[in-house]
Amino acid sequence: MIRFLFIGTFFLLILSACDNSVLNSAHWTMQNHEWLSGDQKSFTLVATDTTTVYAMDITLGHEDTYPYQNLYIKTQTTFPSGKEVESVSSIELINPDGSWAGDCSGHSCTISLPLQHRFTFPEVGTYTWSVSQYMRMDTIHGVNSFKVVCRALADQSK
Repeated sequence: MIRFLFIGTFFLLILSACDNSVLNSAHWTMQNHEWLSGDQKSFTLVATDTTTVYAMDITLGHEDTYPYQNLYIKTQTTFPSGKEVESVSSIELINPDGSWAGDCSGHSCTISLPLQHRFTFPEVGTYTWSVSQYMRMDTIHGVNSFKVVCRALADQSK
């Protein structure tokens, strides 16, 4: 009887941990803690309406030996119509006092930031979202992982 209670509780915890607001997410681990120029990471999003308000957040994992204060990324969004939009963003990894932003444990740090907040999809259909490192060198050392999450917001007012 206790075994069934344990199994039932386990499944209830798993089901309650699911976040129905997540439209899609992707997580990439960099081999040898390196992000090579041209190594583009992509995933698709299916927008079923143009009224739901979303947010897109990123999480970057890096070593405490990462040699720069920021990481430039280039994002590209391909719309269902084929239209493409590119933008460049700087992920600031160092606080004004010189310490690492985010959470560090041992030699690894993780920082989570909003990439885009309170947006709607202008077209219904399948979008492709891609990201690549956009630094001035071919190989960026000290990057462990990159994660993106696109989720519907509970407060749907723009």
